[in-house]
Amino acid sequence: MAVATYKRVSGTVGLLQLDDGKSNAFGQQMLTEVTECLVVAEKDLLECKGALVIAGNERLLSSGFDLKAMMKGPKEAAAIITAGAAMTERLALFPRPVIVAATGHAVALGALLLLTGDYRIAPSTVGGKPLKVGLNETSNGMTMPDFFAEGARYTLAPQYLRECLALGLIYDAARAQVVGFLDDVVAEGDVLKTALAKAEQLAAWCKHPAFIENKKLVRRPLDEAIARGRAEQQATDSLKWFAKSKAKL
Repeated sequence: MAVATYKRVSGTVGLLQLDDGKSNAFGQQMLTEVTECLVVAEKDLLECKGALVIAGNERLLSSGFDLKAMMKGPKEAAAIITAGAAMTERLALFPRPVIVAATGHAVALGALLLLTGDYRIAPSTVGGKPLKVGLNETSNGMTMPDFFAEGARYTLAPQYLRECLALGLIYDAARAQVVGFLDDVVAEGDVLKTALAKAEQLAAWCKHPAFIENKKLVRRPLDEAIARGRAEQQATDSLKWFAKSKAKL
């Protein structure tokens, strides 16, 4: 069963849906399918001068990396981390506007996915409880690879980097918007509808190739930092990310 799918939902809007029926953890299948969808979406949306919406399921945008798969060994961990970095690179310089619809909680790599978006929308609550957004590696005894931290350095408000990265705090929707994870907070049932409407608007507003050239001015340092870190990543470094065997995102 596919866990990531892409389709054009209107004349100028494409939807990349993440849904594994559970936590949308980024294991090898999810990473491979998302990357394949992005390749198709890029060609499709350049042709129609459209915009991309990325959405999760009703519970989560994503819980982060699939730690069970990574715990199988250094080779497996290295492969997943490298694939995650490659996906982040592709998203950071996606040539048409990317609207991330956090239909549910977004933590760890799920939160980094928000940081790759050109516009980020989330609900105030999920299942009636406060939304959770954040980079929670510290509370799980993990050290984040430096090249993933670049996403936070280039996107979040600098005065909050200490609590976001070092403390690894989890935020509700209102605070996440202040910190820089989100641009808009809406009612729980309105996330996808709002994201699709914003995509229509940005598809018309963002002329090609001016959009991607101007986006590169902002995102190129991030893209270069991720690419450099990915190239330098050593297989033996991968499991340093885990300080305890039952770490859970």
